[in-house]
Amino acid sequence: MTKRNNPARGVLLKGYLEGVPSESFEVIAESISKLTRGKPGIYALYKGDKLYYVGLAKSLRGRVKRHTKDRHAGKWDKFSVYVIKKVKYLKDMETLILRISKPKGNSVRGRLPKQFRLNKILEQEISAQNKKLNELKKALKPGSFAPKARKGTK
Repeated sequence: MTKRNNPARGVLLKGYLEGVPSESFEVIAESISKLTRGKPGIYALYKGDKLYYVGLAKSLRGRVKRHTKDRHAGKWDKFSVYVIKKVKYLKDMETLILRISKPKGNSVRGRLPKQFRLNKILEQEISAQNKKLNELKKALKPGSFAPKARKGTK
């Protein structure tokens, strides 16, 4: 059996590094810098196996390094970085990740544009379905299908 290549795979994601222990950061910082230089991405900080914090950055190494000394210092022990091809997708990706995973270390969940909210459309669809159901209920009431008596017959 041959493996098929998916031409869409790898269009957005250009590289990743997962589960790197925080104590090894300084040792491999220069290597990470070479791998991610000038490339935007999403990074994740973990405490054990639990996602602690998610962020986006134009400089992945620099952002992770700052988190070794800021308010997140000592609250995570592993990190992952995901290099993204285009900066324009970063904020949307971060927002989706934050809203789905709700990491403990993030205080902001990201905003979604209201014009893309599907709830209103769904409510309209439900309302239309309810109208059809009500019409069906009326039609099914006893006597609604009784044939009308003809004039002159008993």
